[in-house]
Amino acid sequence: MTVFEIASLAIAAANATAAIVAAVGIWHGIRAMVRANKERAVILDRQREADERRHEETMTRADQRHEETMTALRHQAAALDELIRAGQRQTAALDELLRRPASAPGPAG
Repeated sequence: MTVFEIASLAIAAANATAAIVAAVGIWHGIRAMVRANKERAVILDRQREADERRHEETMTRADQRHEETMTALRHQAAALDELIRAGQRQTAALDELLRRPASAPGPAG
């Protein structure tokens, strides 16, 4: 074999080795990307579940606050109704006093 043939074989072997190294590198990179995507998907699923839990808790608290507010408003409405009725009774009593004749004698008078 001549030097030229040996050099050609060496270059071909070097090219084949470089191609194999490149293929292994690409294969390894693809595997790393797939693994990273799977890990990212797991993380995103956990974040989504945590977000949903927080949302449910927030909505539950909002429902509780709403119910407490509505209960307080019902109590206030009942108290206001009672005040209105008391005012109506006082007005009726005052009207009755005004209708009585002025000449009616008082108890120690």
